[in-house]
Amino acid sequence: MPAPIGFLMNVILFETPSRRLYPIIQKLVPEDHPAAAPATGYWSRLKETVQAGYQKVKERLNHEERFCACLRFATRLRVFYPASATSETAEKRFRQFLRLGYSKHSRWFWVDAVLAFFGIFLMFLPGPNIFFFYPAIRSFGHYQARNGVRNALSLSDVAFESEPLVDEIQDNLHDLDSVAGVIQQLETKYEMDDLKKLLTQLGEK
Repeated sequence: MPAPIGFLMNVILFETPSRRLYPIIQKLVPEDHPAAAPATGYWSRLKETVQAGYQKVKERLNHEERFCACLRFATRLRVFYPASATSETAEKRFRQFLRLGYSKHSRWFWVDAVLAFFGIFLMFLPGPNIFFFYPAIRSFGHYQARNGVRNALSLSDVAFESEPLVDEIQDNLHDLDSVAGVIQQLETKYEMDDLKKLLTQLGEK
């Protein structure tokens, strides 16, 4: 079940084999909105096209960017970390992850926005203008991720709790079938979605 907008959201902290933090959120929140009246002005239609393009490519974006974008919906966070770690270490690493994400997505938001600006001058050539639309869609994606990180960093209600089930999975990333029952427990307990798929990607990093 997806987390309602503005609801408490669960995050589980895993690590890649290279020991980089790999947080997984309980559900990548769908961005379905009530149907709005069709845009009438040229720039409004252009904005609508960019947003629609983002929705089409969103699932192909890297996990970190999608995770950060989802954080913009949270009003409270519960962060679960391996029982082998301490609360202080988990909080320090998670906040460092967020700060690095904010810096990264702020930088690329502006880089892609500038590229899209120059692409505007090719808008009136025949055919799709990939020199505008691709950087515009990417700039919008980084904007969403930056806003998510900024929201998470501003939250006052963020709780860190140890979870021994994370250790069991972390120790068996090379053989997820052996911990299929543990994965299912986490999915049920914290309303995770496609956890095994995400963990398979994690094991490849």
